[in-house]
Amino acid sequence: MNQLTSDARRIDAKAFAVVGSQPVASFLPLKRALDIVFALFLIALSAPLMLFIAIAIRLESQGPVLFVQQRLGRRGKRFGLLKFRTLRRLPSRQDAQGSVMALSGKDHDITRTGRWLRHTGLNELPQLFNILKGDMSFVGPRPAVLHHEQYYTDWHRKRLALRPGVSGLAQVCGRNAIPWGWRVALDRHYVDHASLWLDALILLKTVWVVGFGIGSEGEEQDYFDFTPPEGDVIAELQRRGVMRTFLHRQV
Repeated sequence: MNQLTSDARRIDAKAFAVVGSQPVASFLPLKRALDIVFALFLIALSAPLMLFIAIAIRLESQGPVLFVQQRLGRRGKRFGLLKFRTLRRLPSRQDAQGSVMALSGKDHDITRTGRWLRHTGLNELPQLFNILKGDMSFVGPRPAVLHHEQYYTDWHRKRLALRPGVSGLAQVCGRNAIPWGWRVALDRHYVDHASLWLDALILLKTVWVVGFGIGSEGEEQDYFDFTPPEGDVIAELQRRGVMRTFLHRQV
């Protein structure tokens, strides 16, 4: 076992015991209550759409409607992340564990319905049930795929202190266009500054980012670059204009 893997499995209790500041800790019960209320509301509202998507998936290709992928949740606990199936072929064991690169939207294995689902982000809609169950939140660090854990050190594991989110600060401030080390830095920043106002800003910008496909494509070397960034990532992103809508004093 290499040193990185050894470090990744040596969980630092401080990374989970301390969640940002006291205002962050006091916000978490309200955050969970809002997650439950809005998840129930959106499930009821989107039920006809989900039924339509399920029928479209089954008409175009054989196989299950839902794709379940194992991810790392809060405190490193594994859970089954739900998505609508977008592949023509049956998902493999590697797909289910996230040990292969995400396919390009132009890949022939992706169905026409799946391509539309990925472009609109509707393939993530079943994660409303993950939120209701308590595995996820609307906003938080994206749930890590299992094979990333071998690269984690105590610095990286801090992003596991909160429930993972359908969207998050890293998803609206670079997404796939920035290295994973940068994304982790943004997730760590969110852990320390989570608030109702920041969550609202992230959700609003998510609509913009997903709608225009901003940051959806990235370089393969960035996908495996877990190196902690040097300097102030937040200041650098502000300089580049990536965080233009996040110039509030909280950020």
